[in-house]
Amino acid sequence: MAAVANPRQFLETLFASAVSAADPERTIAANLPERPKGRTVVIGAGKGAAQMARAFESAWDGPLSAMNAVRKHVSLIKGGRLAAAAHPARVVSLVVSDIPGDDAALVASGPTIADEASREEALKIIERYRLALPEKVMHWLASEAADAPGPSDPRFARNEVRLIASASVSLEAAAAKARAAGVEAVILSDAIEGEARDVGLVHAAIARETAMRDRPFSRPVVLLSGGETTVTVRGEGRGGRNSEFLLSLALGIDGIGGISALAADTDGIDGSEDNAGAFADHTTIARLLAQRLDAAALLQGNDSWAAFDALGDLFKPGPTGTNVNDFRAVLIQ
Repeated sequence: MAAVANPRQFLETLFASAVSAADPERTIAANLPERPKGRTVVIGAGKGAAQMARAFESAWDGPLSAMNAVRKHVSLIKGGRLAAAAHPARVVSLVVSDIPGDDAALVASGPTIADEASREEALKIIERYRLALPEKVMHWLASEAADAPGPSDPRFARNEVRLIASASVSLEAAAAKARAAGVEAVILSDAIEGEARDVGLVHAAIARETAMRDRPFSRPVVLLSGGETTVTVRGEGRGGRNSEFLLSLALGIDGIGGISALAADTDGIDGSEDNAGAFADHTTIARLLAQRLDAAALLQGNDSWAAFDALGDLFKPGPTGTNVNDFRAVLIQ
């Protein structure tokens, strides 16, 4: 296998392939149901709802009715209640999953998909974690009116759920793109969670072992992973979970040649800034030191954005119109 001449460009093409695999313009048309005789109402929820609605407009063979983007969900909509309220209409749910494990009932709180969870289980969770909820909420949960319809409810008999995009599908697309370029690809997981800096250290350890000993994988190889990490705010800096992951990874691969990485949110925004993520490699820490910047101190203060901004290594593809959580690619050659 030939070495990748431009690692950053290569990693960008993998991100583009991952996002393209979740693009509503590509996925909606292939998953639309047959037109009913009556009226069709489209309701969307989540970050990609507007783009999905626009893609539906382009693909739907027939006149359009109302398009509503439901951004907040209350108890009368969650847990399949929206679909139950639509009965006897048939409801077809086209789901873009940002949930580890791709449980469609958890995406956007499942307004059209029934869940197995019961009201009694909800009350037990409240008791177990000693949650202090408003009196009105507790009064509601104590009544049978709070019972959500179950999967066996006959009102769902004609309904259909189609998972049209997910982190898993996007990672497979990125892996195929890498292999087409002559680089082996390994998907570590599409559901990695935990502290971003800890996940960064684990990825760095695997990358080091591969770079130095050709184990557990042989070079050249790109390690792919998805999921959604978290950041415990300790300082007052700027940055998101992907740039924090990368700064931690950069500290772990410092000076070990042949390692390059990209981490970015597939919706195009990481944290509160205008970047989706950033690039890092074995020179990141040295380049920060050359600017008299302490990477460890920046990481401790949750100021990863400042680190990559100073290096010109922020990744800014702009809003992508989809969201299947984070995309991480570590190239070792």
